[in-house]
Amino acid sequence: MKIKVTNNIYGIDTENLFSIGKRINNSKRNFLFISKVLGKHIEVKPDVCKAIGFLLASTIYGRNDNINVLINYLENPNKFQVQAKKAMNQSYKTNEKITVLGFAETATGLGMAVAAAIEQSYYITTTREKVKGVKSILNFEEEHSHSTTHKCFPENPYKLKNADRIILVDDEITTGKSMLNIITELIKTTNVKKYTILTILDWRNINYKNLFEDFIKKNNVDINVKALISGEIQSDENSVFYDNEENMLDDKVSVNKLDILKRRDEENLKFTGRFGIEFNDIQKLEEECKKAAEKIEELLGEYKKILVLGHGENIYIPSRIASYIKGDVYFKSTTRSPIYCSDEKDYFIKEKNSYYHNGVKYYFYNKSKIEEEYDKVVLITEDDSNIKLAKNIIIVKL
Repeated sequence: MKIKVTNNIYGIDTENLFSIGKRINNSKRNFLFISKVLGKHIEVKPDVCKAIGFLLASTIYGRNDNINVLINYLENPNKFQVQAKKAMNQSYKTNEKITVLGFAETATGLGMAVAAAIEQSYYITTTREKVKGVKSILNFEEEHSHSTTHKCFPENPYKLKNADRIILVDDEITTGKSMLNIITELIKTTNVKKYTILTILDWRNINYKNLFEDFIKKNNVDINVKALISGEIQSDENSVFYDNEENMLDDKVSVNKLDILKRRDEENLKFTGRFGIEFNDIQKLEEECKKAAEKIEELLGEYKKILVLGHGENIYIPSRIASYIKGDVYFKSTTRSPIYCSDEKDYFIKEKNSYYHNGVKYYFYNKSKIEEEYDKVVLITEDDSNIKLAKNIIIVKL
C-alpha cells in the first residue's frame, strides 16, 4: 500500500495516529486503519481519547495555546497529562445550534469528545444496537463495513431536526460515501442545510471529492470536510485474508454492580450518547466518572498497571472513568470488527478471542499480551455481561 500525505495541519507524526491492519474476508477493501488514539483496538492513555476530539473541534473553531498543549500530549502522553487535563477544561463557544453526530462503533467516543469541546452542543451517536420499544429516525448503510445498518434514537429529535449545523464525526473517510448516505437521510428528516464532517484521516481522491461537489450542488446543501491528516492511498493488493485462529470465550465471572450512573433501562445507560446528551450533561459526567473511578479503586486494591475495557459502542464513559483511576492506567474497548491476526513484526493485532453478547459476536484482541503486561483488567459494562475475557479481569456494571 502507498500512502501520500498532502496535508498535516498540526504536523502530528502519523506514527502516533495509526497503523495499517488487514480486514478478514472482505473483497471490497482488505485493509483498515488501526487507530492509536481512539482506544478501540490498541491500548492508549485514557485522556488521549478526549484530546483527539478537542483537536478535531479546533479545526472548526481555531488553534490556541490549549491545542498546542494537546498536540504535545499526543506526542508524549506520559509527560503532559496534567497539562492536557487543564487544557480540556476550556471549551469553544459558538452562536450556532450545534448537533454533533458520531458514528458507531468506532467513533462513538470520538464524537462525544468533540461535543465536549463545544459549549451548548447536543450529541447523538448512531447505533447498531436494538432498542426495545423505540423506532429509529434514521436508517442508513455504511460502505466497506462488516455490519452495515446504522440507526438513531434521539430522545429529543428536535435537537437534531432543527440544528443550525450538524457536525458528523468519524475516525477516517476513504470514499466519503457513508457520509453522503447519512446526509441523504438527514436531508429527508431534518431542516438542516449546513454540515461539517470531522475526521482524523481523509483519504478521498479527486474523484470522491468531485462526488461531494456534485452532491452539494444537487441537494443545495453546504458540506465542509475538516481533517487532521489528508492525502491519498493506493492499494493494488486485492487478496482476501482468512483467519480461523480464533478462541471462543464463554467462561463466566461475577459482576460488581456500582449503580452510579443514570440508566435509561436495564440494558442501557442514559448518557452514552445513544439517546442524545446535552453539553451540560457531558460536563456533569466527569464528576460521576470520578466517583466510579474511586469505587473501582476500592475493588482493585494495590495494583501497578491497569487496563480498563469499554464494550462495543460504550467507549467515552469508560475512557473517562479510566482517566481518573490512579496509577499506570490504559484504555481500550472490545469490538465487533473482525481483524486479521499476524505475528509479523510491527503488526499490532497478534491474537483474537471472541465472545457473544446479546447474540452479537465481539472480539477481544491480544489477550495473552494483556494478561502478561497488566496486573488487572477492568471491564466496564452497561448490563450484566459476565464473560471472563482475561484471567485477571474484574467486571463492573455502572
